Amino acid sequence: MDHSVNLARHFARLVWLLLHEPGNVDEQKAALRALVVVAKDGRVALALVGESIEANGTAVPSDLPGLSDLATQMASHGLAAVTVDREAAAKDLLGVSRVLAGMSVHGDQGAAAEAKRIALGATTVRFAARPTAAIPTVQSGIAPAGNASAAMPDLDFGEVFEDPLAEARSRATPKSSPTVQAGSSLDSHGEGAGGLFAQFATARHPKGSYELLLTRLEATADGAHIAAILEDLVVIAENSAREAKPDVVGDIMTRVMRREAQLQDPDTKHAFVMAQRRMAKPVSLRAIAAQLPHRPERLEDYIAVLARAGEEGADALIEQMSTVTHATDRRVYYDVLLRLKAGIPTLVHMLGDNRWFIARNAADLLGEMQARESEQPLTELLRHDDDRVRRSARGALMRLGTPRAMQSIEDALKDHVPQMRIEAAAALVTRKDAKSAGTLLRALELEKDEEVQAAYLHALGKIATPEAVQRLVRAAQGERGLFKKRATAFRLAAIHGLAEARTTEATDALKELKTDKEQEVRDAAVFALGRISRSTQSIERPVLPPE
Repeated sequence: MDHSVNLARHFARLVWLLLHEPGNVDEQKAALRALVVVAKDGRVALALVGESIEANGTAVPSDLPGLSDLATQMASHGLAAVTVDREAAAKDLLGVSRVLAGMSVHGDQGAAAEAKRIALGATTVRFAARPTAAIPTVQSGIAPAGNASAAMPDLDFGEVFEDPLAEARSRATPKSSPTVQAGSSLDSHGEGAGGLFAQFATARHPKGSYELLLTRLEATADGAHIAAILEDLVVIAENSAREAKPDVVGDIMTRVMRREAQLQDPDTKHAFVMAQRRMAKPVSLRAIAAQLPHRPERLEDYIAVLARAGEEGADALIEQMSTVTHATDRRVYYDVLLRLKAGIPTLVHMLGDNRWFIARNAADLLGEMQARESEQPLTELLRHDDDRVRRSARGALMRLGTPRAMQSIEDALKDHVPQMRIEAAAALVTRKDAKSAGTLLRALELEKDEEVQAAYLHALGKIATPEAVQRLVRAAQGERGLFKKRATAFRLAAIHGLAEARTTEATDALKELKTDKEQEVRDAAVFALGRISRSTQSIERPVLPPE
């Protein structure tokens, strides 16, 4: 799907959620995250043409979820277009989505919507009013352009979701709002926390360094004293995350979690739970995740923090894994994510990323996690343009082991494109069982392409079931008879498969082939036996202690 149409889809989804499910913060967050990712691919202009939407001049399918609502809201606000800049800010995207989802002013022709956008300080997303009428003077109560004091504060990616107003609208019975005391704030659960209200609350000034506060926390069991210390530590952790001090964030979050485990009082533990919830913002979790490859001595502590954060912690890992370039660092994130067994919804979404390596990494991880809910999107990925993505999708489906996944692999063995059949054979190797061997044996009997035949023989060697090895032995031997002569390339491929199998039967067959009539076959058999011998020695060689 073209990235402009993809952006329209996610934008429409976010507006629809704000319209119809204002309390569904988790889904809104997922939609916004997807929108931010897609916006990185380039500028997109969403134009209202009649009752339809066009993205960069391309008609967006009208059956996409939420698209009709987006068109209706744009028309009601008197807007002809919404332009999203490349790498548009999350707060701008959320802000204008809320404007579009809000009530319009009749006959306004875009003036109120534009004034609200200006008041938000949204500079990376813009409105274009219908050309039939000029935008009138800004209404009273709405900040005019240039009034910086009325602009929306620069919230971080996590804070835009901690909106108590959105949750309040979803409640059946309205509740009165408690008074916000100086130095505190309200989160979406009514508890003291950071978030949207925290931007306007009186700032709290911690008393002492974070090292001193942590020492006091570990030395006291008094509930009131602990609550005050935790309040100061939360402030320091949030400030340190914004100031790019990941070591401080990591120290605070790990030691707070460790101290909680040492206490038993329910009220005191509740204070720890609330403090850790406030600290576990995306910006803080990203700071910790960024340290994983560089602080191996703190690895277990950091993993514990990310595991406690659940999907949020997994998302931070996934984001870091998508940005690092060093293979060793990426492997660290890969291994930690497998340990957490979380982040599956985000990984499933990443399968549709336009960047091939992001889709490939997501497919590999979903396969390792054996996430069965990813079966359908992985199956769709088999039609991806990049062969590396297709290969990872097949491998992931093989690991799932579901009937539908296996059927998709067997179908690929009949594909008209030889490379697709080769990749399907490689995917079958991940399941070293008799069923996979039988599937390959049947495909081999029907295959005419020599390169694909060689791939099948190599795969049979890796599976190495008795039936697979017996077929390789027959393939490696020359056919008897005056007019029968097996192609040398076919025999060499079978010998290569026997070298992969490394069973006793395979070794005995290779020894016999050392006296074959064909020089190439003899040389290949000798080389294969050498490979088996070297691999056996490397396994049996004892590990000597350092001197």
